[in-house]
Amino acid sequence: MTGLAIAGGVALLFLWLLRQAMPSPRDRQLERLRRAARARGLVVALRPESPAHTGDQVRPGGTQRQEKLHRPFYGLPLSPVAGAPRPKWRADWRADDEVRMAPLPPGWILRPGTLVLTDSVLEALSALLAQAPPGVQGVVAEGAQLGAFWTERGEAAQVEALAVWLEALRAFHRKQTARSEAPHPAL
Repeated sequence: MTGLAIAGGVALLFLWLLRQAMPSPRDRQLERLRRAARARGLVVALRPESPAHTGDQVRPGGTQRQEKLHRPFYGLPLSPVAGAPRPKWRADWRADDEVRMAPLPPGWILRPGTLVLTDSVLEALSALLAQAPPGVQGVVAEGAQLGAFWTERGEAAQVEALAVWLEALRAFHRKQTARSEAPHPAL
C-alpha cells in the first residue's frame, strides 16, 4: 500500500510538472499576436519603459531593487537618411482624464525631444494620436525605429490596426525628417 501511495505521489508530481511546462492560454494568445505582427513586418521586443520608470524599489527583505520594467514594443524600422539627424520624439498615454496637453488628445503627453513643435506638426501628430488603436500606451521614435508600447490584447485584427497606424506614424516621421533636411532660407 505504501508503494502504491508513493507511485501515486510521483505520478501526481509528474503530471503537475508537465502542466507547468505547457503554455497557458495567455502564452498561446501572445504567440499568435507576435506571429501576426512579424508576418506584417513589425519588430516585437520587450523594451524598458524608460530610465525613470522602475519596478518596486524595495524588495520584501528591505534591499534596494533597480530592475527596469520591460513592456511589449511593436516597431517599424526607419529608413536611414544619409547625413541628416532624425527627429526624436516620444508621446505617452495616461489613463487619467485630467492629463491634458493641448492640442493633443486627452491623456497624451509629448515628451521633450528633437521634434520641432510648430502648430502644423502638433495638429498632424494630434490627429494621429487620436486614432491610436486600443491598448497603445506610448509611442517612441528614435534611432532607426519607430514603435508603440502595446498591451497585447485581442487577436490578429488588432495587430493589423496597430500596423496600419504605425505606418501612418512612420509617414508622419518621414515628413518631419524631410522638413529638417530641407535647406532653410538665409536670413
